[in-house]
Amino acid sequence: MNLTVRAEELGDELRRLREAAGFSLERAGELIDASATKMSRIENGLREGSTEDIAALLAIYGCVGPRRTELLRLAHEVDRRGWWQRTKPTFDERVRTLLNLEKKADLIVNYECMNVPGLIQFPDYTRALMIECEMVPADEVEARMTTRMQSHSVLDRPKPPRLLALIDEWVLCRLIGSPAIMAAQLRHLAQSAERSNISVRVIPNQGAHAGLNGAFWLLKRDNGHKVVYLENLTSSLFLEEPEEIEIYETAIRHLVRRALPAEESVRMITELARRWETGGVA
Repeated sequence: MNLTVRAEELGDELRRLREAAGFSLERAGELIDASATKMSRIENGLREGSTEDIAALLAIYGCVGPRRTELLRLAHEVDRRGWWQRTKPTFDERVRTLLNLEKKADLIVNYECMNVPGLIQFPDYTRALMIECEMVPADEVEARMTTRMQSHSVLDRPKPPRLLALIDEWVLCRLIGSPAIMAAQLRHLAQSAERSNISVRVIPNQGAHAGLNGAFWLLKRDNGHKVVYLENLTSSLFLEEPEEIEIYETAIRHLVRRALPAEESVRMITELARRWETGGVA
């Protein structure tokens, strides 16, 4: 079975349930007459366990009700590429799949045309973004902030992924929060670009370019597995078909060609930070 987002999601959920129930990999395998190797492959999305295997594990872990129904449906679909997630009711559930993919990625390319890429957002900027958009309930802001900030740890692990952040120049000039918050965010961007695994490239405001259709993420592993992630207000879309991935890779090549070199991008960011500090960007 080819690795798919659905298979990985199922494996991740089974691992969480097993650990919460207090079972070792070996013991859980014994209870369904499966080796620890097979269990490991199921949890890593590398082998399709039978529906009976999954149902038995869910029973052992005490997973019942709608969650059991959802995971069994996922077990039937693990070999399908591409996933339009429309049934994730909470913010944490909607972003969980993306966070899991970020943790496993060796390369992350994030193009943004409306706001700073999430992995290198400054906390005050993130909070202001949530409040000012008026789409996040006030009592959820801090919880979402915690989730967002925890996701940043992927860049601090011993072998972090490489991040290529492609940012439209308009993002740097759009007032979010206050001039002081914008200055702090841009200083944070410039500091992030100093890290060996992070490259920040600004696409100057000079005509149309390949990113005008909206933001996207490309998450790639050294084993060749690639996923493109898109989001909107109510759902998430994960693309896995090679033909679709190729289109986004072409867009990335065009955007990189249009973007300022890394050093020039940082100079622009630093200059705009200074201008925000002294009154704003005209």
